[in-house]
Amino acid sequence: MNTPLVSCIMPTANRPNFVALAVDHFLNQDFRNAELIIIDDGKKSVRSLLPDHYRIKYFYTDPLGSIGVKRNFACEKAGGEIIMHWDDDDWYAYDWISKSVNFLNESKADISGLAKIIFFSPRAGKFWKYDGDRLEHPWLAGATMAYKKSFWQTHPFKDLQIGEDYDYSWNTGARIYAHDYSDGFIATLHNSNTTLKPFEDPRHKREYASNWMEVQYEGKTENPKKSRYYY
Repeated sequence: MNTPLVSCIMPTANRPNFVALAVDHFLNQDFRNAELIIIDDGKKSVRSLLPDHYRIKYFYTDPLGSIGVKRNFACEKAGGEIIMHWDDDDWYAYDWISKSVNFLNESKADISGLAKIIFFSPRAGKFWKYDGDRLEHPWLAGATMAYKKSFWQTHPFKDLQIGEDYDYSWNTGARIYAHDYSDGFIATLHNSNTTLKPFEDPRHKREYASNWMEVQYEGKTENPKKSRYYY
């Protein structure tokens, strides 16, 4: 069986502190038949922060608009049969791509990803685990989504800055598969998040979370490497 080419898409803008680590996570993957598509429409190019590597495809452009538009632009540039989201500020285990390919192919779903997620806040020194399985509608974390390019070609993202991933799960008629590899992904909370900023403030965390997720675990740590969820 031929190994499919996987295109990991990474929209970014004005976040140079995250880019190098995101690229390291990608290059350390045990799945080698993959490319990283970086779409940068920030004020200053981050090309100087990137290694000269044939599997990294970098596109610097004028402002494109919403996250949904950026994802569509990245998907257009993708050469892979499978597309995976690769957020610039999150942590991915070394075998994330290989496991995600298996989950997508074996489930025969249109979109696969995580519904149970670990969030880490360096500022608060805490991490939380949320469970999206309890929602009325199937939900997958946008940073963990994988799907065939052929599915995207008939179901492009809407022009949305916030919630484009929710809309993609809920309004495309997709068959959704939530896999269980939650130890392979950590979402980082910080001031530049597009949708997760309210969780940084503990006064608002539960108010916002109650609308779409339920807290399953809460802990305190000075560094995610000290957490049992970090590998």
